Amino acid sequence: MTILIVLIGLLISHVATGFRHLRDFRWMLWPIHWMRRRFPDYPWLTFVMVPMTAVVVAVLATWLMTSLLGLVGWALLALAVFIYTLGPRDLDRDVAILINRDSGSEPAEVEESARFMQLDVDRSSPVEAAAAVLHAGQSRWFGVLFWFVLVGIPGAITYRLTRIVLQDKSLSPEELDWLSRLRMILDWPVLALMTVSAALCTDLDKVYRAWGEQRQEHGPWLLTPTLLDRVAAAIDTHCESFDEGLLNGHRVVWRMLILWLVMLSLLLLAGWLV
Repeated sequence: MTILIVLIGLLISHVATGFRHLRDFRWMLWPIHWMRRRFPDYPWLTFVMVPMTAVVVAVLATWLMTSLLGLVGWALLALAVFIYTLGPRDLDRDVAILINRDSGSEPAEVEESARFMQLDVDRSSPVEAAAAVLHAGQSRWFGVLFWFVLVGIPGAITYRLTRIVLQDKSLSPEELDWLSRLRMILDWPVLALMTVSAALCTDLDKVYRAWGEQRQEHGPWLLTPTLLDRVAAAIDTHCESFDEGLLNGHRVVWRMLILWLVMLSLLLLAGWLV
């Protein structure tokens, strides 16, 4: 059931790109903001409230859907949550807009896609373009996919909600520090699996050396998003233009996604996944 929900969710999200306009999480933020205002001297509450909010929403929604439709209701809810927490923008569409910026893409769309990818089409290097795709793949695909498969509906909501709350400019430095710890916890296994996937899909020796550099700088167990920058630099050695770097990074994340789906299928066949 899980692999089927993931496949259908990825397909719908890829084809129906208009879903990004419906991915509004503000209605889920009010208990977090209420606790922040009620207890301003306890910045660690944000660390607790984000997963707690996700769990409460997931439990209530699951109870409602299963009461009405049983197992079918749970499956429909899980599919809706998976699609809802992907993105919030379509990675393939953003890459296509940037690639076609001189031959069909609207300037406003190009500017918007570049902003969400954190790129400057005139100044960013090929390595930066490839790294941006890897980072986008982590936040839009792999993070949600990993936590949805591991924990289910609460995991997907927690991962997306953490990233949404971190964008709140009213957070104090202490609250940002606590939320950054939560994000680090959520990102660690995703980064580890992405690095292994990149090694298997590209050049094992180069990616291993990139991880070795990261290990020497941050220690053997601390994985940060900068690891993806090193991986991009390792696998993007032959690209000479921004577009080539963008396309190379896009090819790599698709290979990694296919590898993840194959591994999920094998886990299903082995009886370790339902």
